[in-house]
Parts: sequence; C-alpha cells; structure tokens
Amino acid sequence: MSAYSVDLDGREIEFTLKRSRRRTIGFTISRDGLAVAAPMRASDREIRRALVTKSGWILSKLDAWAARPAAPDLVLESGASLPWLGGELTLDLRGEGVRTTVRREGDLLILKHDPDLAGELRTRTLTKALQRFYKREGEVLMAPKVEAYASQLGRPVRKVIVRDQKRRWGSCASDATIRLNWRLMGFPEELVDYVCAHEAAHLVEPNHSPAYWRVVESLMPDWKPRRQRMRDEADRWVVF
Repeated sequence: MSAYSVDLDGREIEFTLKRSRRRTIGFTISRDGLAVAAPMRASDREIRRALVTKSGWILSKLDAWAARPAAPDLVLESGASLPWLGGELTLDLRGEGVRTTVRREGDLLILKHDPDLAGELRTRTLTKALQRFYKREGEVLMAPKVEAYASQLGRPVRKVIVRDQKRRWGSCASDATIRLNWRLMGFPEELVDYVCAHEAAHLVEPNHSPAYWRVVESLMPDWKPRRQRMRDEADRWVVF
C-alpha cells in the first residue's frame, strides 16, 4: 500500500492506494483518512480523475471525521478516570519509592512513582508507564483472540504486536504480522473482538472486497452492527 496526495478543491489531501484484481475504483473514509482501492491496470490519471469526480463526498466525509472529538486529555491526578474495556478505572497515584510501577486492583489503577518527579519529566514518566500497562494488558487480551480467529480460518499468525498507532485500530501485514492499537483496551470487549476478527480475516483476503467481508461474517455473523458502533461511538473510549 502506497501513500499519495491529490488537490481537491484547493485542498491537498493525502491518501493510500492499494491495487488489486478488482474492476472498479473505490474509496473508503475512516479514522485512517482516505483510502483508494483500484484495479491493477488503472492509470494514475484515471485514479485522480475519479478522486476529483467524488471530491465533494470525499471532503465532506473527511471533515466529518475531523470534527469528531479528540482523545481526552490525560489527568495525572488521583481520582481521574481512564477508559477500560467499556468501563472505567480510577487512577490512584502514590509517591512511593523510585521505580515507576502500575498494577490493577479491581477498578483501581495504582501507579507508584518517585515523589520527587515534577513538571514535564513527571508527566512524561507517568504517561509512558500507563501506556506500557495498556500495551501489556492488550497483548494478554488481544493476542489470543487474534490467534483463535486465525485458527478458525486455518491461517498462521506470525506475530501479534500491540503498539501506539494514532489513526489505525489495527493492520495486517503481508508477512502475517498483525498490529493492534493499545487504545482498544478502552473499548467494550465486543468491539475489541470485532477488530481482532477484522484483522484476522485479512490473513485470507488482503483487501475489503465482498469476499473479504464473507470471511469476516464466517467469524462473526453480527459484524455489521459492531462495525457501525465502532464508527459511531469509538471516540467515547479512546484513551489519551
């Protein structure tokens, strides 16, 4: 998949382009921005002409996504709430010792830190500690889910990586490595399941063709309402 840009009504719009054996040029607008799927034989000129033809629709959809609320600011104070699997964890900061550690006790997230930390160093240290916690717990929860879906499809997974991704919820590389956004740990588990199934299905079909969605449906018959909920409500559970 390659990255390009095009001028639409005086605005420089970036997009990704993926070619396949499909017959028509298609567009997808999401949190990830504009994605173009095109036939192998489609010329760059044909693709750009199609983009210009659909410029009104494309720009309105991109603007709608841009208007969605950003991730909430992280409040590094005891009593602050953090999204967790559709619910919340309450942050409990404790200035104890010199090591920064995070552990969960029920609905409480206990973060111990050096009491002498201050200013930007404190913010950076505590934020990174929380991200490590979400990533670690994300690997524990999501890797087995992906592997189970892949097993249903009879396809191997090379590796499941949970990492920081600003725009994508997940991706599946050609080498069968699946990457997932640690922020998914703020989402209800049924939506986490959807993303895991969505990426596992790409082990069979690398694009979003009708054949791909049939694979998704074989894993998750009710994928459509889950996808719609992701589109409509995802920002409610985004973690800083």
